[in-house]
Amino acid sequence: MRAFNYCRPTSYGEAFHWLAGADQLVVPVAGATDLIPRIRDGLLRPDVVLDIKDLPDMRALTPTDGRLTSGEGVPPGLYVGAAVRMNELARSELVSSRWGVLAMAAASMGNEQVRNRATIGGNICTASPAADTAPALYVLEAAVCIKGPDGDRTVAIADFFAGPRKNALHRGELVVGLTIPQPPEGSIGHFEKLSRRKAGDLSIVSVAALAVRTDAGYRWRLALGAVGPTPLRSPESEAILSESLTDEAIDRAAASAYGCCCPISDIRSGLEYRQAMVINLTRHAIHAVMAQMPTP
Repeated sequence: MRAFNYCRPTSYGEAFHWLAGADQLVVPVAGATDLIPRIRDGLLRPDVVLDIKDLPDMRALTPTDGRLTSGEGVPPGLYVGAAVRMNELARSELVSSRWGVLAMAAASMGNEQVRNRATIGGNICTASPAADTAPALYVLEAAVCIKGPDGDRTVAIADFFAGPRKNALHRGELVVGLTIPQPPEGSIGHFEKLSRRKAGDLSIVSVAALAVRTDAGYRWRLALGAVGPTPLRSPESEAILSESLTDEAIDRAAASAYGCCCPISDIRSGLEYRQAMVINLTRHAIHAVMAQMPTP
């Protein structure tokens, strides 16, 4: 590996000072599960690696009532700091209680050793279309909390992914966490992932489904991963399922999910196989949610 300097800032001001340097490449790091292989393989040549995981609220995992310890205003729901690790999400009773689809997605990532290091901030900042937490965050309609030298801002998760390994961050900015609205009581979620191996592999296709409880029944959300340049929602599928859950409606919803994706062929799978698996996994996810619904 090429040598680099290591810095561990104790404040955001110090972090922004490093990130503002114009004469060197400064790369933030929390879990390093993506960074180290990229440096090792010569795909990234940083001058400075900036360890940000101990900055304020980076490790927070807490319900929110409109305010964090740092004084930021946030919407009620769940706050997940960018440096929260996958196993923390997967094993959290708080997350499983109302945001179970996210816990399932986190549990599907990599293997035990990777989940003990990998962070949710890193998972979204790499902006991989196959990011395991992304479909769950899409159906939960999460917002990304960003800090920079010019102030704070939030970006909807669907707007944060801009393309393969492209995100909405401006120069000098950091993702510090995510806010996730609390789904209504009785909402049901499920996550499905297909990969070549059960552990330690990227997804070929992933599907997150969330049936949001309303006075009239359920309003559905459906998101797909690894089948386009970014994760994506399937609005037509959502509308079909929100109207009816007959076998015919489920088939039409799965076909609509197939229609909105644009997968590629790569080392993990061919295009045609991915397309077929979109239909299968969408059906599985829908039926898994329905199985948890109370009997009329």
